[in-house]
Amino acid sequence: MGVRALLAALGVAVLALAGCQIVQVETPHPAAIPSGSLEADGPAAIGPVVELGSGSTAGIGWRFAIFESDDGWCMQLETQAVTQTGCGQIPPEEGDAFGAVSQSGSIVHGVASEETATVFLIIDSLGRVPATLMALDDAGLEGHAFVGTAPADANVTHVMAVKLNGEILQTYELP
Repeated sequence: MGVRALLAALGVAVLALAGCQIVQVETPHPAAIPSGSLEADGPAAIGPVVELGSGSTAGIGWRFAIFESDDGWCMQLETQAVTQTGCGQIPPEEGDAFGAVSQSGSIVHGVASEETATVFLIIDSLGRVPATLMALDDAGLEGHAFVGTAPADANVTHVMAVKLNGEILQTYELP
């Protein structure tokens, strides 16, 4: 290949590359609260998907919803990294302070009884960290949903339901 042909090929390559651009896709910050249309992830909802609350705790943005499906009541936790849905026996059975409880990384979420005033995450070497409580009234259920976030390197061992007077209703050991 001669010098002229090489220069011509190089010119074509430069023109082809000039039309290309590198587009940088911005990833959402982990503390950003998920937004947009709220839809059931997993089983199909047979009623409305009810957003119970959202927030940003310990650097993680989250949104929590509940809906009814053919598989029972479903609770759905969304973060920028993951959406987790669990269905079945969500509300607490009579005499229990906790119904369904689930853990996704450093986030623990679930449902507690109506008499529960506070839910704490019990964390090795840190003690108790309060979770955010949200009434289930908008979904037509009794009790509270909760979302608690621990530091990324912390080990959450239990959740604890406490009455308004400080009486411990139940301590639930996480699997």
